Amino acid sequence: MLLLDAFFRFSGVGLLLVSAVLAIRDLPRSTSFYLLLLTNFTLLCHYLGFTPTEFNLSYRIRLILRIVDVFLLFCVWLFALSLFKNNFRLRIFHWIGGLIVCGFMLAERFVYFSWLNGLPTWWAAVVNSLAFLMVSHLFIVTLIGRNDDLLEKRRASRLYLIFIITISAILTILLGSILLPEHQPTVNVISLWPAIVGISIWLIKIEPQAFAFDQFYPTNNNQLSARDKQLSEKLMSVITKEQAYLENNISVDRLASRLGVGAPRLRFFINQQLGYSNFSSYINSFRIMAIKNALKSSENDHLPILTLALNYGFNSLPPFNRAFKRQVGVTPSEYRKQQHNY
Repeated sequence: MLLLDAFFRFSGVGLLLVSAVLAIRDLPRSTSFYLLLLTNFTLLCHYLGFTPTEFNLSYRIRLILRIVDVFLLFCVWLFALSLFKNNFRLRIFHWIGGLIVCGFMLAERFVYFSWLNGLPTWWAAVVNSLAFLMVSHLFIVTLIGRNDDLLEKRRASRLYLIFIITISAILTILLGSILLPEHQPTVNVISLWPAIVGISIWLIKIEPQAFAFDQFYPTNNNQLSARDKQLSEKLMSVITKEQAYLENNISVDRLASRLGVGAPRLRFFINQQLGYSNFSSYINSFRIMAIKNALKSSENDHLPILTLALNYGFNSLPPFNRAFKRQVGVTPSEYRKQQHNY
């Protein structure tokens, strides 16, 4: 068992260091980039700090490593959300969720280092349940956003990364914490190793644009081919003349069907020729343009901004406010006031 542990532990440490070097060398400096490095660092702390007795480092070093690795699951969660959730920003919801999960885990570390005499018997079950909920949330958010993603490689990466992260997390929780707690250090190392290998391979193959979800620009500025020009004309006709952007359930698949083209072809065109990395941003650009025109008209002064947002395809006010400010630079209310001052 000790030799098995040594192989997976130290090869995992080597892969983590290599993947960090690859990330620093190749990836753009984005939120996802920094969260990836934090994930690597906390995972490295877990590999070096939670070991069988034969591999134990000094007490002080283990103490630091074990305190830092409390944030491992939190960093994995944020990294995946930043990579795959459109317009990701750290919000109070993330901090509260992280504080709760990490707080419960930190209490277990206090017991581990004899700073606490013990915890209630239900404590471990709560920790495992919170970890399961965090992984489940990551899984759901990533899958829901897949259809909105216009980068084909990143669409495939969603399934790939979620699979390896979910499998590793479930094995760690199920085997390490519940079924084989006496061998938890070794079980955790083996359970997490496939995720480290998978992410290292993925980093070699993934396009750097995947780490800049909202900073992608068209890569092909050449004149449109006859085929692309025909698609562009048909697309603009459906979007503007038929006002498809007003439909709440509009999607790439539905739009492609109306245009008589395959969904991958339409995704590629909107991404490469029009410069959008996600479909919702493309559709919202038309909605916001229409709302700007509505806000300029004195005939709509009596209409609340929420009503205008709903009339032009948005489902609620907060996403509309964020999308409007991102595109226009000011909030809808500020924009309305500016129009009245002219």
